[in-house]
Amino acid sequence: MERAGQLLARITAVTGSSIIGQLLIGWLLADLIGGFLHWVEDRVLTEDMPLLGAAIVRPNRRHHREPLAFTAGSFLDRNLSTFIAAGAVSLVWAMLLGPSLIWAAATLGGAIQSIVHGLAHQPKAAVGPLRVLQETGLIQSPKHHARHHRPPSDGRYCILTDWLNPSLDAIGFWTSLERALLRLGFRPSLGER
Repeated sequence: MERAGQLLARITAVTGSSIIGQLLIGWLLADLIGGFLHWVEDRVLTEDMPLLGAAIVRPNRRHHREPLAFTAGSFLDRNLSTFIAAGAVSLVWAMLLGPSLIWAAATLGGAIQSIVHGLAHQPKAAVGPLRVLQETGLIQSPKHHARHHRPPSDGRYCILTDWLNPSLDAIGFWTSLERALLRLGFRPSLGER
């Protein structure tokens, strides 16, 4: 009986670790996908593009000129495009790969990125548990995000956590993407904010 208890404890520990690991992978994947989409908004799309220009690019560029501008709109104004993008990616993922803990965490992380981004711009709004999550970097802190708004504003595109940006920026991930665009004949909208 004692051996059965030890075996059960081992299985539970592995399962618990596996669950935490899967949730963390999904959360960081949402941060990376969101960071990539943010980079595309900042560096690839232009304000004169049909549909996306007025709906996504123009408010994003305004946000870089006036960082608190997007916090003044309604909840739906600030979050609807993020909810739609996260929902679309989540639906395709679920149809192709099926639901999983990674999928659930990525969907949640993707859906709340604009909310987390807003909290990074309004430090006094994050109290209690939200403040703890910012201090651990599980959601982005104001201090971490502020570096994205300082010239040359060419990094810190991931807005869900504090964890991916330092590594991505250090290895030149975003710069490499921009060089790849140039090789393909596309001119990134560098600094056109």
